[in-house]
Amino acid sequence: MTAAGTPASAFADTTAPATLFDVVAASGAATIAVIGLVKNAGKTTVVNALMDNVPLRFGLTSLGLDGERTDHLTGLDKPRIVPPRGTLIATTVGSLDRSHYTMEQLERLPFHTSLGNVVIGRAVGDRAVEISGPTTLAEVAATAARLHAHGARLVLVDGAINRLGSASPRVCDAVIMATGGLVADTLEETVEITLATLEMLTLPAVDPESRSLVSPQTLSGGRAVAVDEHGRLSTLDLDTIVGEGVRVAREVERRATKVLFVGGALTQEFADDFSRTLPPLYSVTVVVRDATVLILTPTTVARFRRRGIDLRVLTPLRVLAVTANPYRFPQPYNPRLFFGAIADAVGDRAPVFDVVHGLAAVPDGAAAGSPTTSPPPTPRTV
Repeated sequence: MTAAGTPASAFADTTAPATLFDVVAASGAATIAVIGLVKNAGKTTVVNALMDNVPLRFGLTSLGLDGERTDHLTGLDKPRIVPPRGTLIATTVGSLDRSHYTMEQLERLPFHTSLGNVVIGRAVGDRAVEISGPTTLAEVAATAARLHAHGARLVLVDGAINRLGSASPRVCDAVIMATGGLVADTLEETVEITLATLEMLTLPAVDPESRSLVSPQTLSGGRAVAVDEHGRLSTLDLDTIVGEGVRVAREVERRATKVLFVGGALTQEFADDFSRTLPPLYSVTVVVRDATVLILTPTTVARFRRRGIDLRVLTPLRVLAVTANPYRFPQPYNPRLFFGAIADAVGDRAPVFDVVHGLAAVPDGAAAGSPTTSPPPTPRTV
């Protein structure tokens, strides 16, 4: 066993893409966000590897436009998405034109973007296509539903850490998180940030008793609701908590708050002001809708915990796997060294894969069946 409890045998070479799909199939998820923590984290490679190694019809879309064609550090072409024939694609007219891609168009959606309307079509060849999509979560969810309606058994939503909304439970059933050597300057920092991000994405749910105290309507917009030790609720007289960290902290103390429900986004500025103003020994549980509304660094979440602020969510995210890409500029990490460091830190929190170098660390019970015999995911109703 490694220090983090990962079986040493898990580092043997394996058919990593197929094993990754075992995890996906066993999860029952029908719509999955693939989130990259940084440019060149290998997100596109993971998407391509899944499509190339699994006999399922995939659907593809994105929240907005994902990235540039050329790496601004190296000047080299970045990996492009190359969907197998029959893949269902939701992208924009502008992206089709820019990538000189022709597909069998099936439907034009009423979602307007800076690159034109979103269209759904079927891939007819093995050429690269630029994937871009609608710009709101509701539109992405509706687009995924239409891809399922046209026959996609599994929809992948291309995302990024700065577009974390694509991982929202309102859009996707689960998340694959891609990390890479460019996350930080050193391997130690990269591991630290990767683990902190995973812990932020997998924040635990608030206890059922506390959750029953509020409804989604109560937390509409940016409202905040305080609950004291006797279970009494009081709504803070604020239209939004943005920029109000000091005031909210003082109200929390004044009302002897034990649980604070926050209806909107939790920003870095609010978190800094709130934690600085709250008395040193004061403990409180702060509850947000889900991890995608946290507009702050993963290290801030860790600092909250050390400060006595227990951050929880109404709806947890499901992180199915972490993928590791050793690429960095100018010199990549040794693949086994990088993979081992990430897998050791993640431990049994999630399976870890390097789909290029055939490496996998899968905790016992994380996957079952085979990619050809596992029951296909069931599409969500949106």
